[in-house]
Amino acid sequence: MLRKKIKFCLGLAFLSFFLVSCLAGQPSRQPRKKCVACHEEMAAALQQGIVHQPVQENNCEACHLHHGMIGGVYLRQNPPGQCFYCHKNIAADSARLSVHQPVSKGRCLTCHEVHNSDNGGLLKTAGSELCFGCHDSLDFTRAQVHAPLQQGCDTCHVNHGSDNAFLLKEQQDSLCFSCHKADAALQKSHFGFMADKGCMLCHSPHSSDGANLLKKIVHQPVNQGKCANCHQGPVDTLQVPVDKEATCLTCHGENLQHEVKHPPVEKGQCLACHAVHASDHQAMLHAAPKVVCVTCHSGESGQEISVPHAPFKKGDCLSCHYGHSSKEQSLLVKGAGRLCYDCHEENQYSRGRISHPPAAEGKCVDCHLPHESTERKLLVKKEKDLCLACHEEASRQMGSYSLHTPFLAGNCSQCHEPHQGDRKKLLKESESRGALCLTCHEKKFNRKSMTTTHVPFVEGRCQTCHAPHASDFPFNLTEQPGKQCLSCHGAIQKKIDGVKHVHAPAAKLNCGACHSAHGSAHEKNLKKKQPVLCLSCHQDVAVYWKNGVAHAPAIKDCTICHDHHGSNNMAIVKKKGGDLCADCHNVNEARFTAVHSGIRPGADSCLGCHDPHGGPGKGLLFPVGHSPFSKGNCSPCHPGEVKK
Repeated sequence: MLRKKIKFCLGLAFLSFFLVSCLAGQPSRQPRKKCVACHEEMAAALQQGIVHQPVQENNCEACHLHHGMIGGVYLRQNPPGQCFYCHKNIAADSARLSVHQPVSKGRCLTCHEVHNSDNGGLLKTAGSELCFGCHDSLDFTRAQVHAPLQQGCDTCHVNHGSDNAFLLKEQQDSLCFSCHKADAALQKSHFGFMADKGCMLCHSPHSSDGANLLKKIVHQPVNQGKCANCHQGPVDTLQVPVDKEATCLTCHGENLQHEVKHPPVEKGQCLACHAVHASDHQAMLHAAPKVVCVTCHSGESGQEISVPHAPFKKGDCLSCHYGHSSKEQSLLVKGAGRLCYDCHEENQYSRGRISHPPAAEGKCVDCHLPHESTERKLLVKKEKDLCLACHEEASRQMGSYSLHTPFLAGNCSQCHEPHQGDRKKLLKESESRGALCLTCHEKKFNRKSMTTTHVPFVEGRCQTCHAPHASDFPFNLTEQPGKQCLSCHGAIQKKIDGVKHVHAPAAKLNCGACHSAHGSAHEKNLKKKQPVLCLSCHQDVAVYWKNGVAHAPAIKDCTICHDHHGSNNMAIVKKKGGDLCADCHNVNEARFTAVHSGIRPGADSCLGCHDPHGGPGKGLLFPVGHSPFSKGNCSPCHPGEVKK
């Protein structure tokens, strides 16, 4: 019964949530508390200036979903769908021949506020200033400004979409002659030709530094009124020649003398790139060079551009390429290597004491793309892949067990100069005194904290032990760690080979278990002081040190009694049995005999009764003793041997 009730309650809750969600997707039909009832201050602030109609009506839910159970300001749809729900005429404009870019991308909020504004149309900024947020104001503020522009951009243009080019209200010439008359004065100013069409072939529609709003560069025959140089027929009925390009070549043939020609030139398509009468762009191009060029030459990489070459970014294609013909491939104005040095100082790239072969040979494009790249420094591919394509030995090292971090990341230029340098292997810093390595590892190895240092490290001879790129051993060592150490410490090798008992780390050639490779705050480059270092493995020797008595040498330094690498004696002690104890304890004095019940112990008997590291009492005796021995009664076992 309880399960049925739970299922019923859950089902009812789900149904309620479903109904609320459905209702939230539609404007409210039921009496419901208005948003302004809680948000009075916000509602008052949004009623200032020109107010969006739903805001005027306090109808927040025309655009927003009701909070419901989850708080937040959520739109019913994302723009432009939300906007087009009411502004259907704008939606229609987005399908016209010429569409304002923010409209085509659905970015209504680029220009408009959503609630209220001080400007008509809920625009974010008044007048033409809004347009200058995207369009460079320099093109509209030259010495001579077209009168309609002074009245605002919307004198000639519509805001959202038009069936005329450039968002114009009318076809270009028709718009011009809505103000200018096609009369005798116009004909006289155009050398007797009734110029009642093609106004923008010569004139800038916005502003100009020349008289009569003429574009920056005017074709010489046009400037001199020599229309017949290019056109046929009487001046009042000038006709375009049948072969327009052939007409161009009567004056401009010298531009085609070289063997490598631009395809439009080979095909005689001059007007694919150039304006006929006048232009605001160099070489009388009909648009900015980059705009003209990318009509045919789209991006090289086919991917999102992360690094553009500066001239390419500026659209200054003609700083590197000729437009018509060239002696060089790709219509370059110079050979690829020489061209780069027009901007990049040659002495910094290929004139060093040691130069990278591609740089020295001027083969810049072997490594760099000329226009754009998805890699830094315009590299043709990832730095790692680029370098390894030529450096085969380094490529093979990529399969090693241990890789230097910059090498693994393919960041070759962290250590090497890519073009030129003064050091072998084009290293950025000298290997002497470890200068190159310490550019990264200085903090890791703070010499100030070291009282003893490994000689190769303190002398900066890092490559005595480490490979610069990769190795088959840990830490980029050039040899198995223990063998690496013993290649210099031959005396220790002889000792290990010549004794019966070897310290376990030494037997395994694990020098790093006890010693720091570079330096330490402790003698002999030990990782920890004595006896803490030994206790890292031998914790049992200190069992009585806290609640008992420690043997003085043990708590001071284990190596007083033990040889740290190996010995011919058990437990790698320096001397055998009682001979070691006798270094500190005088077995011949009367006191020594007295504490042993008048008996002088045998030379090898000390460890039969005493713990060499510590014990529960002063005598360091083992905690469990034979009953007669504990009472000092030796005669039951040793009759006649005890002196009375």
